[in-house]
Amino acid sequence: MKKSLTLLLLLLCSLLFSTVLSNLLVEPVQPNTVPAFPVETQAQSCRLDLSNELFGGVNEACGRNLDRSRCCPVLAAWLFAAHARSALQLPAPAPTPESSDPDEPMKPDDSQKCVNTLQSALLTKQIKIPQPNSSCDAILCFCGIRLHQISSLSCPAAFNVSSGFKNATPTAAVKNLEKECQNSSYSGCTRCLGALQKLKVRGGNKKTTTERGTKMMSKDCQLMGLTWLLARNKTAYIPTVSAVLRAIMYSPHPPHLNKCSPDQENMPLAVDSLQFQKSFSSSSHLFGVLPFLPLVLCIFLFLL
Repeated sequence: MKKSLTLLLLLLCSLLFSTVLSNLLVEPVQPNTVPAFPVETQAQSCRLDLSNELFGGVNEACGRNLDRSRCCPVLAAWLFAAHARSALQLPAPAPTPESSDPDEPMKPDDSQKCVNTLQSALLTKQIKIPQPNSSCDAILCFCGIRLHQISSLSCPAAFNVSSGFKNATPTAAVKNLEKECQNSSYSGCTRCLGALQKLKVRGGNKKTTTERGTKMMSKDCQLMGLTWLLARNKTAYIPTVSAVLRAIMYSPHPPHLNKCSPDQENMPLAVDSLQFQKSFSSSSHLFGVLPFLPLVLCIFLFLL
């Protein structure tokens, strides 16, 4: 009887071992990091600097339900941070078609490509942002997040761009954001929001001719100022940036009355913290151990 039980255990363990071994060979281990340059053609690629903090922050703010005032500012802050290095580069400007209307909405070439890149990266981490409906995605449609290159904007109050688009030097008004945007509280957000007013476009310029076009350009220049701030020090400024984005892009108040959320509303902020990295690392270690648990159990039963 004992001999039969032993043979049965050996047979069971051998079957389990072959199953585990085949799964490990068939399914390659996924890396813990997502490359900043996805394997795509140059025309389809988007340069994003992705991190475990981004995945954790987006999952925390947007993974449960889709709330514009809670999810969108955090999602926008992380996406601007990931795109910051690419956004501030100055490639050779493409020729502008003669038939283009300067007051049409910007055509942000990076937006759709970067959304595709981000969504693919989120899926590798098993993070799914809910969609309002089948025809509206969370990032572009619901949250209205648009990504621009600095070379596509005209922001004389924010950046001095040299002739030939070789260098973009931040003005004193942009550098002042480092001092005014250090605190994400209501008072700190309000101070940062006030400093951003100095980046607005005053009157028309070569890329805008109407009041509507000037307002759109002013908002994009403010967002590029925040992008510069994130490129300088993402860890220090991303909580304040998310609070300010909530006031600029997702406030219930009219655009000319942008207000920060009071502290007591306890709105979520983007936080660059190692806690997200630790949680993802611990999860990956756990999944790495799970396939071998049946083998350990078989050995234990065999030794009894």
